[in-house]
Amino acid sequence: MQDDEALSQVAAHLLLLDPHGSLTGHVLRDTFDQIYDGQRTGRYSIDRLAKTERTHFGSLVEINLQRRFQYDDGDDLDFGIAGHDVDAKYSMTFGRWMIPVEAQGKLCMLIHADDYRSRWSLGVIRADLNILTKPNRDQKRNIKSAFLERGKWLFRDAPLPVNTLLSLPEADRLAIEAQPPGKHRVAELMRRAEGRVVNRASIEATAQQRDSMKRVRANGGALDLLTSEGFLLLSGTRLAAQRIAYELGLPHPPPGGFVPVKVAAASLGCTEPTATVRGVVIKRWRPGDEPLDTGPLVSLAD
Repeated sequence: MQDDEALSQVAAHLLLLDPHGSLTGHVLRDTFDQIYDGQRTGRYSIDRLAKTERTHFGSLVEINLQRRFQYDDGDDLDFGIAGHDVDAKYSMTFGRWMIPVEAQGKLCMLIHADDYRSRWSLGVIRADLNILTKPNRDQKRNIKSAFLERGKWLFRDAPLPVNTLLSLPEADRLAIEAQPPGKHRVAELMRRAEGRVVNRASIEATAQQRDSMKRVRANGGALDLLTSEGFLLLSGTRLAAQRIAYELGLPHPPPGGFVPVKVAAASLGCTEPTATVRGVVIKRWRPGDEPLDTGPLVSLAD
């Protein structure tokens, strides 16, 4: 394959805008959450969307990427990147991008995200006719699988920020849904996701109330139910909570999200990771431990 200078320039510009892919990953996460609209609908997965919504998802991805990275409008295609026209194509299935007539022979940004696997990919390819299948009735063509590696893959199976509800076993999701709406359901989410990141959209889809985040904290929220069970809800907005998560070997709490952890008092000489909160040395709870009443500690953690 001959060098494609325009393709290389577009790829280099995309990497300059997002060298580690974290910004693109968050755009994709936000787009999933936007179309689920969990606070109003309780939805958290693609299979709960209507067919028309699934069809519209790719358009939302393109809109949100352009808003985030301020791509120019293209002359004939979606974007102008590094002075070149680029068509944006999203597919929920890797390798199933449909290339319309106007983009055949042109540069295409290929985007894929799988919320079930928490993975996403982004690459740039020139959609020459010799790498495309025969046209369908709309004159759209797929890229032949043997030629997918001809593209410049900037990110392949990169981690997508977690969709907590979707990542839980079905039995756990059913147990959450069996609880009364509001703080009881949110509390069950935290129990079932102990030690894991709980993202904001999962909380909103669980609570399904306008003030969903109030259903998490103390003074009327899930934390009122959880402190007697030994739980701390480590918040992504508190430095103290982030320190506790780090010291206990837990994931970093994200902005707007939490890491719930059930704790016990650490004995002298404890060999497990520990953290000190208000002078109390704690560790993660294990079967056989006495849960610690965390009520006096929550103000530093939530």
